[in-house]
Amino acid sequence: MIDFGVILCVYLIVSFTVNLEFGYTGVPNFGKVLFVAVGGLTAGSLSYYLMGYLLRIPNLSNLDFQFVNTPEMSKALATQPLLALGLFMFMLVVGALVGAVFGFLASYPAIRLREDYLGMLLLAAGEFLRVFVQSYYPITGGTQGLDLPDVLASTYTTQELRQVVVLCILIVFTVGIFFYMERVARSPLGRTLRAVRDNEIASNALGKNNVAIRRNVLIVGSAISGIAGVLYIIYSPYISPTTFLRTEFTFYPFVIVILGGAANNYGIVAGGFALVGITDVIDQYRTYALLHSISVPIDLNAVEPIAIGVLLIVVLLVRPRGLVSEKPTLTLKKTDLMKLMESTTKLAENKKIPKKTEEKEER
Repeated sequence: MIDFGVILCVYLIVSFTVNLEFGYTGVPNFGKVLFVAVGGLTAGSLSYYLMGYLLRIPNLSNLDFQFVNTPEMSKALATQPLLALGLFMFMLVVGALVGAVFGFLASYPAIRLREDYLGMLLLAAGEFLRVFVQSYYPITGGTQGLDLPDVLASTYTTQELRQVVVLCILIVFTVGIFFYMERVARSPLGRTLRAVRDNEIASNALGKNNVAIRRNVLIVGSAISGIAGVLYIIYSPYISPTTFLRTEFTFYPFVIVILGGAANNYGIVAGGFALVGITDVIDQYRTYALLHSISVPIDLNAVEPIAIGVLLIVVLLVRPRGLVSEKPTLTLKKTDLMKLMESTTKLAENKKIPKKTEEKEER
């Protein structure tokens, strides 16, 4: 259940950003893995080098010694909670800043390219990052990966307790981002985003800067995606070129948005539970079958994509707009709107209609 909750929270955070970009604004960011990975990999790699510099560890640049250096770093963090908290905040800030910078760079092609070309460009950019990290040794040591210092070392005594701490942190971030997205959706900005998505010409005619809106949405969404990448490596303090895969951090978030319903944050939560529930049940049964040597007439590794595909087809046939369809966003509460309408009606009734003048009567 803890593993289910952790994976669900990470997917929900990334899916909220996909919903902001694609659901509300209409920007098809098919390179979402790029912004999640660049935030997590950069923050994780810098945390290793920063701790090594603070502890004056020799041979820091030679990542072949990481299996000796990393336990020493984690031991120091376990005895210094303030240092561990500072390193954790440093990783979050770095992940958000790097994600925002890459989001800003991605906004330039988003302005000039059509939606289909933009999607293909961002998809290729995400794959380019994976190849670059695999080839550039200082980030993760190439294909061998990099063990990271445990910033939560001072908060637990057993591995089970550590997982509970990680889950609590992820729940706090997920709930906070959910309320932030709801606040944006219910603000005048939320209606503006839908206007840009539905009719750019009309929104531009009304004085809206479509270019600036798309740019800002990509920056905010990419910054939050970078934070999601950092939280994911906090859960498992290890990074490699295959830590962030295109299937998990691009395809799955889009499936969650389609299942739950675009431009509806409550639908994202419903879609997340549906997707992660299916994948987690299959993973648990696969582990159970291996432990008990149960013979299964089908490859369980192929069951997961089949189950997701069937679920997606069924939902699209039954509810094409998702489990929770998009609804008009009211900036004010219904009670406030009713009071405003009543006061307007009373004002119209009490307003006196001026009588015709004698000159108009003679005419």
